[in-house]
Amino acid sequence: MKKSFLFLMAMFSPCILLAASGSGEVDIVERTINFVIFFALVYYFAAERIKGVFKERREGIANSLAKIQEKLQESKKERQKAANELDEAKKIAKDIIEVAHKESAIILQKAEENTKAEIENLIRQFNESMTFERRKMEKLIIDEVLKEFLSKDSAVLPKDVLTQALLRKVA
Repeated sequence: MKKSFLFLMAMFSPCILLAASGSGEVDIVERTINFVIFFALVYYFAAERIKGVFKERREGIANSLAKIQEKLQESKKERQKAANELDEAKKIAKDIIEVAHKESAIILQKAEENTKAEIENLIRQFNESMTFERRKMEKLIIDEVLKEFLSKDSAVLPKDVLTQALLRKVA
């Protein structure tokens, strides 16, 4: 802290000494001319470099802006592409749902047809089995009647009479 205070005092002591001189002369015109000459020399020697620095800065900003615009356009294209893919996916999903509904209707119709065919087949089998059982019962009755007539020794009848009796019994 002490060193910084001494450094500041050393820096400002010439200002304090010159301000205290009190000569009273004001040299504003000479200082202004010196400043204009200094500025003219700086401009003459450093103007191209300063212009180059600002030109490079402007080009850098323009390039950066162009890159940002390019990225913005790319992101817009990607967004549009994603939106198109989404619309296409929605269309495909809708088509898949429609196909699934159609397939389910076809499967249901086939199941109904198979069920009807199965029922018809079962009815036909039942009718055939009824016919078979009816014939079987007729044969059993005929056999029973024949055994009954044949087991009786006292009554001997001609074949015609026996067959007509059997037919009456079966009917």
